[in-house]
Formats: sequence, C-alpha cells, structure tokens
Amino acid sequence: MQRAEWSKGVTPKQVVNHPVTYSGGAVSTVVLHHSVTGQSPFLGKVRAIERYHITGEYFDIAYNFLVSASDGFAVEGRGAVTQGGATGAGIDGQSLSVCAVGNFEADKVPTILVDNIVSLLSKLVVDGHVKPGFSLEPHSKYKATACCGKNLVVLIPEILRRVAATVAPVSVASSDAQKLAAIREILRS
Repeated sequence: MQRAEWSKGVTPKQVVNHPVTYSGGAVSTVVLHHSVTGQSPFLGKVRAIERYHITGEYFDIAYNFLVSASDGFAVEGRGAVTQGGATGAGIDGQSLSVCAVGNFEADKVPTILVDNIVSLLSKLVVDGHVKPGFSLEPHSKYKATACCGKNLVVLIPEILRRVAATVAPVSVASSDAQKLAAIREILRS
C-alpha cells in the first residue's frame, strides 16, 4: 500500500534520495526491525509510529516499509527510493529497512507476518530495488539493541529461503526492471 493511501497527511521535514535505489540501483542489504508495539490495529500503529518519528528525532517515518503481523498488509514508509533513517551506523544509505509491527522479543511470530515479509521482499527484488541473493540482517547487527526480536531473528533463514524460491530464477531483465522502477519513481515525483 502506498503511503498516500494510509498516511494522515504528515509531511516529512526533509526527503533524502537513497544513494543506491534512487538512480535505479539495487541494495544488497535489508535490515529487519520490529516496532515494539502491539500488532493491531495495524494502520493505527503505523500512523502512531509516523507521528512519533516525525515529531521526534527523525525527518520522517524512519522505515522504508512496515509489515503487519495481524492482517495482509505491507505499507510504504519512506519507500524504496528515499533513504531510511532507522538503522544508523552509516548503513541507511546502503540498505532498506523493513519494520515488523509488533514486539517479537516477547510475542510469537504469526505466520501471516512471515508471509507479508516474504511477499514484500520478493516484490522489492522483482522491482529491482533489492539484489537477488541479498542479505537480511537484524537491526541488532548494527546497534546494541534486541531489535528485531529473538522470535523473529531466528526466522531470517526461512524468510531468505522463501524469497529466493519465489523470485528464482531472476531473469537478465532485472536491469530492465530497475530502469522501469526508476522511471516510475521519476514520473511519480
């Protein structure tokens, strides 16, 4: 779901084009986060995160994408061609960030969340924003945090296997897909 469909008109204080994806390139790393909130109502949680981030230390909602653990939603935060601000450690300009809405340090990971993450990541690969064979890393790799939660981090190998199976084989046309994705973003501007 595009941001314009769920956001309540929050205007980012600043927009920074992603150094890799804005020009049609693909990142090789996706960083997985969790919101440490309840899971539902999903859009209510996402709007609260957006308000909290934009009135706090961030220019905008920090994540590129957010995924639901309670229904079939994955939504655009900053999107694929805008640099995220969630990971830090100098990695935001080299990666995309995906936030699973919920607390997966404490809560069991619902199957629908894994399905939503796999679907989103597969689409990002097909659209040319993420390289096939990318690395999916927990936020804790870059910062002293429990993020993305012990119950979600153990599922990263399964998520990667499922994405690889979904997008394989990626055709040589992925460079064309990257070009088309860049053209679509330019036309949206």
